[in-house]
Amino acid sequence: MNFFSRHSESRGETSREWGEEREDGVIYTVSLKKVRHQTTSTALQKLTHGENWFQPLQWETLKVRTLKAGTVERLVENLAPADEDQDANSMHLNVFLATYRAFTTADDVLDILFRRYQQYKEHRRRGENGKDSRHHVCRIIQSVLCIWMDIYLDDFHDPPAYRLLHRVLEFAETHMPDGELARQTRHRLDRLQRNEVLKAQQKSRVPNGHHLTHSEDVLFMENSESEQPLDFDTISARTMAEQLTYMDAELFKKVVPHHCLGSVWSRRDKKGKSTTDAPTVKATISQFNAVSFLVIATILRNTSISTDDRVRIIEKWVDVAQECRILKNFSSLKAIISGLQSNPIYRLSETWAALSKEKLSEYEELCTIFSEENNQMTWREILVKEGTAKYADTSNSQLKHVRKESQQKIQRQRLSGVMQGTVPYLGTFLTDLMMLDTAMPDTVDSNLINFEKKRKEFEVLAQIQLLQKTAQNYNILSDPRFKAWFDSVEHLRYEESYRLSCEVQPLSDSMSPPAQDSRKERSLRKRISRLFSTSDWETSSANSNTSQSEDRVSETSMPDSPDSLVPPDKMSASSSSSSLTSLEMSTSPYKNYDQSSNCVIRVSLSGESDNIYKSVLLTHQDHTPGVIKSLMSKFNLDAEEAEEYQLVQVLPDGELQIPDHGNCFYAINQSVEPNFILRKKSEEGTLHRKARKRTTLRKLMEVVSN
Repeated sequence: MNFFSRHSESRGETSREWGEEREDGVIYTVSLKKVRHQTTSTALQKLTHGENWFQPLQWETLKVRTLKAGTVERLVENLAPADEDQDANSMHLNVFLATYRAFTTADDVLDILFRRYQQYKEHRRRGENGKDSRHHVCRIIQSVLCIWMDIYLDDFHDPPAYRLLHRVLEFAETHMPDGELARQTRHRLDRLQRNEVLKAQQKSRVPNGHHLTHSEDVLFMENSESEQPLDFDTISARTMAEQLTYMDAELFKKVVPHHCLGSVWSRRDKKGKSTTDAPTVKATISQFNAVSFLVIATILRNTSISTDDRVRIIEKWVDVAQECRILKNFSSLKAIISGLQSNPIYRLSETWAALSKEKLSEYEELCTIFSEENNQMTWREILVKEGTAKYADTSNSQLKHVRKESQQKIQRQRLSGVMQGTVPYLGTFLTDLMMLDTAMPDTVDSNLINFEKKRKEFEVLAQIQLLQKTAQNYNILSDPRFKAWFDSVEHLRYEESYRLSCEVQPLSDSMSPPAQDSRKERSLRKRISRLFSTSDWETSSANSNTSQSEDRVSETSMPDSPDSLVPPDKMSASSSSSSLTSLEMSTSPYKNYDQSSNCVIRVSLSGESDNIYKSVLLTHQDHTPGVIKSLMSKFNLDAEEAEEYQLVQVLPDGELQIPDHGNCFYAINQSVEPNFILRKKSEEGTLHRKARKRTTLRKLMEVVSN
């Protein structure tokens, strides 16, 4: 392959892709890297004494191999390679440990590592060549196991037996009883067992099994009898923001990053069932929903209050959102905005008109943080700038009074030495990972695991891990009275909230309630799986067109005008996903996709509910057979039967059959919604007969009516 045939000359470029190399069960991407040549001291001495007439090399070109795809066996083997450079090995290890759960299990990884260690040790015992290399591999395997337990100890946390840790301990004591691996494994096993005993003792001491930290326990004992319960009017905006931040930060710190992977988040695996319930993600979403519903309930619960009182409630929530902005709690900030933009609140035009100009300006500016314009660039820039910063930066605010008040509060934080953490809007990361999962196949080239996909997913997971560290900076004490009030507020179902909203401001003759099931088609960047919603609004209507599928994709993008209002029952499923768009610390992973050469289609399986569908990214190079095989894999069908299926596009006036061997991208009608059906060819005759019967019946009815 000609190196210059794929890349133009660029003097500043130091690395260029050259091609691919294939070995048994693995594919490497090969690049040539230009690096400064390191001249040895011996060579310099020879040059000094005139033994060489030529000048020393200043640059040299190195060949760098990056693992692109491979079998599980080869991916694990590359955790401890015999001849790869350490930088590449370190990156491969980080990516693998963060994402391996999507394609294998911890038991399988341990089996391969143990087997590889024993093979190399046996070769050394026999005195075969390569003794130094084999010793190096054995040492790396021990390091891999230590690093794995150090970073992802939760993988080994399976009380009370701790089976995986005992497997590692047995291996270490057999092959290296006095080594670091055996010592660390014993230490971690002992620590986990002691922690379980302490948790059991703590649980037995707290009423109703509720777990409290030491500081919470003290507050509970001091305030449970003497202090009056809190209510919305008595809680200051600052206190409410701090307590919401405490709750959000505690949940975010506990999020297991790999639970956010698209294959986990969408509950997709080879058997079609979830390998995990992603409880940490579910808890974060439930908290987001609870905050949004709290906003709605406090505004609508009492319909007898005056407009001025309702205005004060809304303005207070704007103040709470502003305090969350200063605390860098973007999760509750987004939840509050979503609650205020929900249909039952948004439609109260008379109440909104009574807001002070100052508060309305604050609210509108806060809304722009999560604006959909330019792929949520405002939110991305804020996260890049403030994600790991000690304090918020509100200097770009267009409102003079906001800049002044915020700077005063931030200055007080600086003087007191109190640093702020960051609680991001988790939905952005969930969408990023779902987009990656949708756009990139799990396997390539004869079912080799697509490790390039895992590498891109790791970039997003690493951002979550980084922000989790910054969330440790918060120094806020929990107030059990606030938690008691927060939990005591009853959430409203959609029907009830809309009914109360109409009591506050009746419908005019020209207005009608928005259809609960209607929604406009939105881009994939605004969608997120409706998997983990636990709100009452999600199940409020037995006849509502809500998905029962594990793969249903939807979103609630809060409207900019009443004409496009979406009822907040849809928000319950995506309250954490309201306006969810992709996020990277710098750019979206799909920012460089040319929309003219790709599109996302939505495909349902014939005979199943239309609400159960899969999303597939089509490019201008995709042909029908490959698309059908990909879809069959997603629907857990046998891909070998792909020739028995056909792809049909649903049109407003009928159907369009995609040619069996044509270019799928150019064959579809892109002027209508991209809804498709994957159907067996044997069903086509039955459908035609049914269509003819319907046509005949319609003609008979026309004759009778005439």
